[in-house]
Amino acid sequence: MITGTNRNKTLEEIISDEGLISEAGWVQIHVVGIDAIKAVLSKLHEREEISWLAGMREQTEQTNVNMQLPPETIINNIKEHAKQCGLNFTVQPH
Repeated sequence: MITGTNRNKTLEEIISDEGLISEAGWVQIHVVGIDAIKAVLSKLHEREEISWLAGMREQTEQTNVNMQLPPETIINNIKEHAKQCGLNFTVQPH
């Protein structure tokens, strides 16, 4: 999860396993697994906007990274949890 800005994120920002929550409000959190994703979503304020992207918006020179969404059952599970948390959650397929 990375704070939304008015710029596309770099591949390095997206795949980095470093976590960061700055005093200025920049959030970069990396977790693995459904329960960990739900735990992070549970900490957000109601009506937060969350977009789950299927891949990079801009093409990158690094071609060995294969980003994709998980199976539909997992997506629906996360969507339902986000709804219960009062989040505005959208999935944007590539």
